[in-house]
Amino acid sequence: MAFVATLGALALNAGAVGLLGWLTWTAFQSREQPSAEPFVALLATLTLWAALAFGANLPWLSHGSLLATILGLGQFGTALVIPGIWTVYALSYTGRGTGLTWRRIALLAGIALPVLVIAVVIAVGPAESVVEYVAASMLGTEILYLSALSLYGTYLLADLGGSHARVSNTQIAVLTVGVAAPYLVGLLGNNSGLANGAAVGLVLSGGLLALAMRRYPVMTGFPKADYVARSRVVETLQEPVVVLDWDDHILDLNEATVALFDRSAAELIGEPVRSVIDGLDRTEFPVDATGTVTLQTTKGRRQFQFSVSAVDEGGSDEVARTVLFRDVTDRQTREQRLTVLNRVLRHNVRNDLDVVLSYADHIDDDDVRTGIRERATDLLELSSKARDAEDVMTASTDPPEPVDIADVAASVVEQFRTDDYSGNITLDCPDEVRISSHRTVIRRVLSELVENALVHSDADTPQVDVRVRDGPDAAAELVVADDGPGLPQREQEILAAGTETQLKHGRGLGLWFVNWAVTQLGGDLQFRGNDPGSVVTVRLYGTSP
Repeated sequence: MAFVATLGALALNAGAVGLLGWLTWTAFQSREQPSAEPFVALLATLTLWAALAFGANLPWLSHGSLLATILGLGQFGTALVIPGIWTVYALSYTGRGTGLTWRRIALLAGIALPVLVIAVVIAVGPAESVVEYVAASMLGTEILYLSALSLYGTYLLADLGGSHARVSNTQIAVLTVGVAAPYLVGLLGNNSGLANGAAVGLVLSGGLLALAMRRYPVMTGFPKADYVARSRVVETLQEPVVVLDWDDHILDLNEATVALFDRSAAELIGEPVRSVIDGLDRTEFPVDATGTVTLQTTKGRRQFQFSVSAVDEGGSDEVARTVLFRDVTDRQTREQRLTVLNRVLRHNVRNDLDVVLSYADHIDDDDVRTGIRERATDLLELSSKARDAEDVMTASTDPPEPVDIADVAASVVEQFRTDDYSGNITLDCPDEVRISSHRTVIRRVLSELVENALVHSDADTPQVDVRVRDGPDAAAELVVADDGPGLPQREQEILAAGTETQLKHGRGLGLWFVNWAVTQLGGDLQFRGNDPGSVVTVRLYGTSP
């Protein structure tokens, strides 16, 4: 009969070891999830308990032997550790963080204190009755302390289950009973004569935790809004923001999201984000992802640029993700409109003007023919500048490269000296001034400034001085000075304001292009008087190669 009972205990413990070990390995495969580490530790400790219990029931192990004592103490030790791991898991799962503080160190150290007291008393070697009294007292203290610690962890989880849409009370109950089963059934076995109570409890624990892992997000982690998400990101932004768990269910959101999708927070929280926001069917949200999506909103279908960020608990552990949606419909429409207008200006208008010029040659009146050709040529030049501006803006988005500004300035000056321009152009620059930038853009900026100075000068022989020099703060400066009429105050005001109106507008694209290009390069553009004329300074910043 005893042999049969031993075999039964071995079978139960072997089943518990197999089941809990498999659960530990399965959970370990998802170790990247926020609350996986303490949950895996919980399962591993239960597995160790079952393995020690299996060893203690081996039929050839004599009672009272050293190995039997070690196995018994091992079981006792794992039983002491589990409440502490349970509390750590509860802290992680509810988003309070698992970092060590003095309070938490003291809380967990209380587990070992009664054991240390018993060890000291035994080492001192008083009378056996004293040892028994101290051991009994400390054991009672340990049980009370562990019970309080377990209740604290359970309270944290139950509080979250009562207030969060995705965490059910059933889930918390299954987890709690699953961890407590070895204690409860073991205690029941001692009081009712049930054989192998702890072994039955460990098997029951494995079954309940397997159910929890299959049906509930036990490792996802749900940060409470008061601790992580809302205090850090949700209410500080005006754009729509949703906080997602690692299964892409909505944990939290702000009022902008509620207003945009015309659904209450209660309807959205806890639901898969793709099922409640129309337009995200094929969109993934890994950390640091960005992209553009078209969503159905209360304002109709709108285009949004989204960006995903991790929410941590104050350390390196990521407990959730925030997805920020920024409405870019108007911006994209404006960009498309500009692209179409530019295409019309570059192609359609240019082709039509070529036709106008060809017809002008058949007009007999010299004044009319000359007037038509001059106006048509001006428009063709404007179209060409628009094309050049687009090409240069595209070039400025390429990776920067080493640029010798002195060499660029020399080539531009030489070009204007050989082209059909009347004027005296001087160049003052060192042998080399190198920065990391975009050669094509810098060359076009300098060409535009020199051409502008020559074309708008009212002198018979315009004077244009080009200087290249090292500026402050690791900058390089391009300076173009002329003796012309100077840049009108109106033009300077328009460029400073960054916009034109029907009543106040510039004479063309030239200076606008310079302004855009310098801005794209991350530089500064300055104008000042030259008495007569004006001085334009372009300051460019870049790491010297």
